Amino acid sequence: MGTFFKYVFYIALIVVVYLVGKGIYEGSINEDTTVGSVMNQVGEGSEQMAKDGVNAVNSAVKEMKN
Repeated sequence: MGTFFKYVFYIALIVVVYLVGKGIYEGSINEDTTVGSVMNQVGEGSEQMAKDGVNAVNSAVKEMKN
C-alpha cells in the first residue's frame, strides 16, 4: 500500500511542477506573484486538466460505440 501512495505522490508532484512551469512560461507567474495566487492557479489548472481528461475519455467512448 505504501508503494501506491508513493506513486500517487510522485504523480501529484509532476502535475504541480508542470502547472507551475506552464504558468512561468506563459507569464502568469512572475516575481510579483504571491504563493497564494500560485496555489490558486495550480488548483484551477489541475481541475481543468481533470475535466479535459474526462471529456477526452467520454469522446473516445462515444467514438468506440459508433
